[in-house]
Amino acid sequence: MQKQKADSDIESGKFERVYLLYGDEPYLTKYYKNRLKKAIIPEDDSMNFCYFDTLPDNIETVTGFADTMPFLGDYRLVILEKTSCFKKDVGLADYIPNIPEYTVMIIVEDEVDKRSRLYKAISKCGCVMELKKLSLQDMKLSIGTKLKRVGKGITESDCEYFIECVGDDMNTLTNELEKCIAYAGDKPAVDRNVINAVCSMQVENKIFDMVDAILRHDGNTVYRLYGDLVTLRENTFGIMAVIRKNYNRLLMVSELNEKSCSLSDIAARTKMADWLVKKQLQKIRKYPSEKLKKALEIIVDTEYAIKTGNFSEQNGIEIMLAKLLEL
Repeated sequence: MQKQKADSDIESGKFERVYLLYGDEPYLTKYYKNRLKKAIIPEDDSMNFCYFDTLPDNIETVTGFADTMPFLGDYRLVILEKTSCFKKDVGLADYIPNIPEYTVMIIVEDEVDKRSRLYKAISKCGCVMELKKLSLQDMKLSIGTKLKRVGKGITESDCEYFIECVGDDMNTLTNELEKCIAYAGDKPAVDRNVINAVCSMQVENKIFDMVDAILRHDGNTVYRLYGDLVTLRENTFGIMAVIRKNYNRLLMVSELNEKSCSLSDIAARTKMADWLVKKQLQKIRKYPSEKLKKALEIIVDTEYAIKTGNFSEQNGIEIMLAKLLEL
């Protein structure tokens, strides 16, 4: 709802005195910060713009600029970005209600304290925007919209495959999509061939696919994917690090699920999107946390055995994969 309010303000050119942008989706935070800035002051207007990435001990450094009338413009703009202003009381909460009508303040933080005087002041006098990670449906809609603008399409299954390959970080999704568009050239659609050809995350995703195959006890797929990684000359310890990372994430999800945590709670604690948590839970239906802990022990012991010379790199990782498949 607050995103719609910001969109409406940008379109109308009439702004709140203060905007608070926070949440776990940095892409959207940056997107709205830049859109608001562009709408409030001209791009080359340095006279009416002041940026702080640390909070001054004396709030008058901020208020002195904010209280000054705009120079040959309609607004003055102050941006406080990741200044930890919710952890340091310098009087900003008292100033918020007194921001002049010709000044707009944008506060950008990763986390906020909703119990604080500052949060309550902003809520009363301005616009609070909690920018969460997009749902799978919203991501697919965003990708489809971007492709439509350049005259290209994508099937729903290929779109989901693209997200699985690249991950749910919108900055990465956007960058990888631009590469796909460029590589596709005159083709009317971005398909799996294009995605596999250009997406930089494909090596890591081969390893994730390998872990999925281990959980399914699909040895043929496991060794085929491992063979692909050997052909690509991927570093053995790099492969093992990604496998360990995947198992750690699965263990975290499993333990929280065993404690009867809700889907949204697991998503918040693991900093994953709800749809991704659902997929993780599906993977470990037959894998209790004790099995995942045992798998991690096997991985760590194998890394140690290789480093101490008890196994060669190739023998070590092949023995490790065999043990993981037996769990």
